Amino acid sequence: MATFIQMPTVPYNKMYQRPQQIMRKLSEKGHTVYYIDNVNEDYFIKINENLYEVGVNYKIDVNKLVKPIILWFSSPEQITRIDSIYHDYVIYDIVDDYSHEFAVWNSYVEDMLNKSNIVFVTADALYRKFSKKHNKTYIIKNGLDIDNFPLTKNKIPHDLPRKRRIVGYVGAVATWIDWELVNYMISSNYDFVFVGPKYGDVNLNFNKDNIYFLGEKRYEDLPYYISNFSCCIIPFKVNEMTNSCNPIKLYEYMALGKPVVSTGIYEVGKLQDICYISKGKNDFMKNIDIAINGETQQLINSRREFALNNSWEKRVSNIIQVLEENKLL
Repeated sequence: MATFIQMPTVPYNKMYQRPQQIMRKLSEKGHTVYYIDNVNEDYFIKINENLYEVGVNYKIDVNKLVKPIILWFSSPEQITRIDSIYHDYVIYDIVDDYSHEFAVWNSYVEDMLNKSNIVFVTADALYRKFSKKHNKTYIIKNGLDIDNFPLTKNKIPHDLPRKRRIVGYVGAVATWIDWELVNYMISSNYDFVFVGPKYGDVNLNFNKDNIYFLGEKRYEDLPYYISNFSCCIIPFKVNEMTNSCNPIKLYEYMALGKPVVSTGIYEVGKLQDICYISKGKNDFMKNIDIAINGETQQLINSRREFALNNSWEKRVSNIIQVLEENKLL
């Protein structure tokens, strides 16, 4: 067993994503885990028998921790804190290509790589880029939280529109969405629902009555929204950043058997047998029509099988295998 310390990142109960999923699964496998929220307070919250959520100002007594102590970095700018906690090893988990959208972080990345024992990446493009810079780089893609995304969720959230079929999106409402594409889509006879927090400088003023921005929802409630979508979308711009992302929403959509229409970003484009990959605005809209009207039980089952085969449980088992092979555990 070991102690994993998730260095400061998004608070544990906000935008429940990859860091929380990995740390929770590590704790369930018997490792001690401290998850540091990027909040300047000193609170201590016990999440489960082995998982503790703490504020940045909480003083972790490393003398009482199970060795080895492994620092886990999800954000490169946190490298400035590396000497604040005694540790045996460092892991750098790269979830996106920061070089454009988060260019302010670029100066930290090389330092982070130099001080890391192991580097994990979420996508093939990231592996091609970072394996040239660090010889212990491994792909650990995102996955599905099976506990929160069972096969069906029947409740209808009160703020969902009910007039037309719903084309839905779950995730950050951000600059990497192709808003020209969205503006084109809403000329159709569907309701378009976006569930998630606004991120960055995004203009959400559309002069149409069939597009809804519902804001961020509790993680536990996301399956209820997705279950009521007739079709799920990933309307991302296609560029270096989006070709380097492995969307968690893909696994969540699939777990509920929903058809997925996406632009041709690399990580989704590989799944043409179970996703509808679009080459332009007209193709995207045509695929939405096909997805909604051409459902079969075989397709639904294939999507669910894909999601279940890509669980966070399996991802963390792969992480542990890598750490054991490299004698960190």
